[in-house]
Amino acid sequence: MPVPALPLELEKEIFILAIDCIQQAYSLLFVSRRYYCRRTERLLYRKIVLPNETIAVSFLASLRIRSQRCSDFAQGAVQSLCIEGDVLLSTAADILSLCSGTTNLALWIAPSDFNGTTNPLLRPLNDLPLTSLSLSLSSIFQYTQFVSLSTFKAFSTATRLEILNAWVLWNSTVGLEYLHGLTHLCLHIHTRRTKPELVTTLLASSNLQVVVFRISEDIDAVQTFLKSNSLSDSRIVLASQVPTAWGEFGGDNMSLWKGADQVVDWRRASTQRGSAPRQNEPLYCSRKLAS
Repeated sequence: MPVPALPLELEKEIFILAIDCIQQAYSLLFVSRRYYCRRTERLLYRKIVLPNETIAVSFLASLRIRSQRCSDFAQGAVQSLCIEGDVLLSTAADILSLCSGTTNLALWIAPSDFNGTTNPLLRPLNDLPLTSLSLSLSSIFQYTQFVSLSTFKAFSTATRLEILNAWVLWNSTVGLEYLHGLTHLCLHIHTRRTKPELVTTLLASSNLQVVVFRISEDIDAVQTFLKSNSLSDSRIVLASQVPTAWGEFGGDNMSLWKGADQVVDWRRASTQRGSAPRQNEPLYCSRKLAS
């Protein structure tokens, strides 16, 4: 007597719970053709990390093959995407054009093929329904202190934003205060280069729930800088300057924000109980926060 098929939504939940790493997901491709076609292949493509141009080109080729069989495969399957290393702008643009349903993007490239003309990344990047974005600004424009991110559509839907460039807040906020949808923001801070008045401008936003500052200096020096400039704020979390790996397959792709939220929530709860340090004292998160 054949075993009755489970409802598709129940199948999906079982597969997601069963996958802890990419090797397990790959092995599930061989369970049956029904599982392969309906669920497992899409789970393999749910979170993608492309560390170099060679792998990115191969991935692009695989997407095109699958798109011939299912036109919206890439759009529906790829939810989280990390592009880093020496990936070219043109390659990244082609990938984003196909993966148009991506909501969580890490764009960690310093393009060598940007000649100052129209950036091919802008159109596909602006079309993404992003909620979380981590990037080096040099991937979308060449350095200038006069740029305003509010003029780029890509930033209008993101609620979580990490900028890797250390020079932000040296001479400009790059228009971050005009991104009214932001609830979580991650930047670098340096006691000798960061302008206190620019930090004050950002902290004036009532929409921001968490501000992560990555630091390369001694924690005491940074805390002294914040306090002496009246920048202490219960929303601030200090973290290591260098992010860890973007994440394991099947893991939480929001670990940077999840960890920071836990720190801020703990601080608020402790303050209500009367057992925390001063409410405005920044708390250092000693565990590296992965992005």
